[in-house]
Amino acid sequence: MSTPSLAEPLAGEVAVVTGAGRGIGRAVAEAAAEAGATVVGIDLPGDDLDGLPGDLGIRARGVDIGDRGAVSAAFASIAAEVGPIGVLVNCAGVICENRPAEEVTEDDLDRLWRVNLKGTFFCAQAAVTNGMIERQHGHIVNFASQAALVALPHQGAYTASKGAVMSLTRSLAIDWAHHGITVNAIAPTFIWTPMSAPMLEIDEVRTASERRIPLGRLGRPRDVAGVAVFLASEAAAFITGQTIPVDGGWTAGEPGLAL
Repeated sequence: MSTPSLAEPLAGEVAVVTGAGRGIGRAVAEAAAEAGATVVGIDLPGDDLDGLPGDLGIRARGVDIGDRGAVSAAFASIAAEVGPIGVLVNCAGVICENRPAEEVTEDDLDRLWRVNLKGTFFCAQAAVTNGMIERQHGHIVNFASQAALVALPHQGAYTASKGAVMSLTRSLAIDWAHHGITVNAIAPTFIWTPMSAPMLEIDEVRTASERRIPLGRLGRPRDVAGVAVFLASEAAAFITGQTIPVDGGWTAGEPGLAL
């Protein structure tokens, strides 16, 4: 593989970013385009995709990632129309209402599993079979969560789905290493996004989170996007099977102990 420039570390790559309609996914799609990739942003069909910046050349495609047939068809079409897929960033995810574990419903589990785990798996399968195995090269970045590393109250179903993404990441890294494909994950802390805003706008939740994060603030989508671009680039060519916390130091330890 040719060595891309530091200014455009994804130059020449076709990158698919799921969940690109808003929040972290949109920031990753924009950052990947700025890094030189030809980006296809995927999200559910709807208005969110209309806001992707056309000046960056990002293509938009509406796909339900929980539908394996739709994912397979979309990725095959992308490879045929745009080129072999070299980068996949699985940002798409959902969260359910916080509730005690004994009150979690089957519907909660089914929805979280369908998008967070099955959708991630389906997209990874489609990416490797539409460019990465053929090229014997590729980078996949999945999205886990800080909640998969440290338990948070009333998030048992969400935590289980993101813990499964961490395990899947390790497994895919082993299965596809001989194809020259790296598979890593990012575990963000609380990030200001449309999905997290209803919770973070509660003063008690926001202030407690800011107090718990050693860097003293909540995350921004661009804080995460830079790490995704790094893991998707040749700068991270010898990293695979890892989950990288992007959490302002939350999982490093407790900053509030009066010792």
